[in-house]
Amino acid sequence: MSKSRHRNNLTFDPNKIKYYYGIPHCHCSYSTGKGNPLEIYTAAIKCGLDFLFLTDHNDFLITKTKYKDDLITKWELSTIITTKACKNSSNFIPILGFECKSVYGDLNIINPNSFFTGTVSDIRLLTLWMLNNNNSFISINHPHKNILNLQYNSILNKLITSIEVCNGNPASKYTRHDKYYFALLDKGWKLSAINGQDNHRINFSDSEYLTAYIGNELSKNALIDAFRNHRTYSTESKFLKFHFLLNDTFMGDTLFITSNKLKFSIFVEDVKYRILHIQIISNKGNIIKSIENINLNYIRYFYEHIHEENETWYVVRVLQENNKVALSSPIFVEDALIKNKNWTTEI
Repeated sequence: MSKSRHRNNLTFDPNKIKYYYGIPHCHCSYSTGKGNPLEIYTAAIKCGLDFLFLTDHNDFLITKTKYKDDLITKWELSTIITTKACKNSSNFIPILGFECKSVYGDLNIINPNSFFTGTVSDIRLLTLWMLNNNNSFISINHPHKNILNLQYNSILNKLITSIEVCNGNPASKYTRHDKYYFALLDKGWKLSAINGQDNHRINFSDSEYLTAYIGNELSKNALIDAFRNHRTYSTESKFLKFHFLLNDTFMGDTLFITSNKLKFSIFVEDVKYRILHIQIISNKGNIIKSIENINLNYIRYFYEHIHEENETWYVVRVLQENNKVALSSPIFVEDALIKNKNWTTEI
């Protein structure tokens, strides 16, 4: 597999991958959670997380609070604390964002320069706002039926990178949202799978509901690159290492096919929880291949598949002992002839 260079000039080498685990959705006392940002980041480091996104509800962040001899907004103080936490730790990535409501459901705005209050009633205004925050990206939180009203838009899809396929923790209801993930993929959205604990308490070590990103290093740039390029997966085990390829195309990327013959290469390893079953899933949530009764801690599985015309994406689901489930980000499939035709037309 060759290296790939992305828009932030970061090169990803699929031959030198590493796995990093964290929580992309968390609240503190600055909105509806417990503990201040410093306490949140300290607890995350203590329990061995590689990264954490602090995403308080936006309407609370305009409130003023005392800092030294000044009154500043909670957003400004969160920014100061996050910047200091980032400088003081070489093996933990704290990232600041905020949660907002929209007509399609709740969204997390990750790594912006600033914030806004209120509900997003016009997605076009959010798009314009995001274009002025070009280091930021959006994830869809605990999706419900309203998200299905969000029509595909190629520009917006460069901003919305991820969707919570699972949300919650032992202190709140834990729910899986596979059906909305699959439905949006069917509509043409290119989204990655993430797992958000949505913590309102400092209880990060109470479960292993995590998002893993795949990169070559633990850094803010590598993390953002992984989220934007869909190299993430949802896991309920902090020990799970997991990715797959389609032909030579790595998870999260698009394969432009010239033949209907496809080869899946699936890698799964977990030193603690055994791997029981693996499923390959495509459009409408159809399971096109199921590998049963594995009962191993390590497997590298190869499968040859004949591509059907209605298959535009593939996702891998891993089922483990103790009812643990992992879900990959997709590999997307497009016809190379159509791509070349469109390219010629544009010229």
